[in-house]
Amino acid sequence: MIDHNDAIEISGLGEWTPGAQEVGRFREDLDLRIVATAETMARTLEARAETVLSRLRQAEATGNLREDREAVAMEAVFDSVEHLRFTYNWAHVMLTTRVVDVLKTLSLQLIDLRPKGKCSEKGEIPRLRAEFADRFRLELSQCPSGDSFLEGMVLTRNKIVHNGSMAWEALSTPDEGAESWSPWKCGRDFVASFPEYVDSSNRITVTEELFCQNVERAKVFVTWVGEHLDPFVQLLAKPSAGRLPS
Repeated sequence: MIDHNDAIEISGLGEWTPGAQEVGRFREDLDLRIVATAETMARTLEARAETVLSRLRQAEATGNLREDREAVAMEAVFDSVEHLRFTYNWAHVMLTTRVVDVLKTLSLQLIDLRPKGKCSEKGEIPRLRAEFADRFRLELSQCPSGDSFLEGMVLTRNKIVHNGSMAWEALSTPDEGAESWSPWKCGRDFVASFPEYVDSSNRITVTEELFCQNVERAKVFVTWVGEHLDPFVQLLAKPSAGRLPS
């Protein structure tokens, strides 16, 4: 059976650099598909709202502003604002999913080099953090951007997808005798830990500023993972170097 390294040696393509390759795919998806789409939608919605507001200002200036028409126009403005919120929430879901996908893809690609072990950690990011530390000797927390921001991104993504973009409790069926629960009850732990993702109505709202901040942190993080993983892969791939103990 020919593995990745055998295939590369036969083809003469040089060293296998899965980290760099995945970083390239990530940046292309991020810049061309996620960020570009969000920015285009944002410009369209902001222009639509500004057009309506401009007409209202002109009507007010000429004394032709009617209350009923103003109400209809403002409803259109509020609709654009809500669509803008949806746009950045959607972009956050795509960004978060793509970052997690990078880690999962790299892990699966390297299964022949370093088989998976048993991890007792709960939660997507804690499990991946433990896996990379155990299998690849790579501590994700050492990244210059840190890795703590990933937990908030993932939990926020999950609430957008599964909780209708509301900061609900994650609990669905309370234990017998526990405080009664309803889907409108705010997730106090989540709000306390990640207030930047929650607006005054307990809705998940990823602002443009927060989205751009997460984009930059994700770029630094994914690039760092790729740059630090490839030397480890090359070490394991060299027959003379042997393999680290499993």
